[in-house]
Amino acid sequence: MSATEKVSIRFPPALMREIDELVERGEFSSRSEFIKEAVRFFLLHYESPEELWEEYKLLARSRKVPSEEEIEKLLEEVDEEWKRSRSS
Repeated sequence: MSATEKVSIRFPPALMREIDELVERGEFSSRSEFIKEAVRFFLLHYESPEELWEEYKLLARSRKVPSEEEIEKLLEEVDEEWKRSRSS
């Protein structure tokens, strides 16, 4: 097994409920597995921040997703955590 690094992140409660529902249905074995797969998927499909935001808005129209404010707050938290991890 390869080495891994532990990362602490925060999610809005509504997003956690969606993740937990997928885990409970057996689609993923754990929250951690879901998050790793989501990040892999993101990295495979990432082109630019603008394109990502446009894709997100299209998806948001078709299903209930966290508010723009919740997403922006989450992205700011992730960015700050990443900056802290790079400076240590």
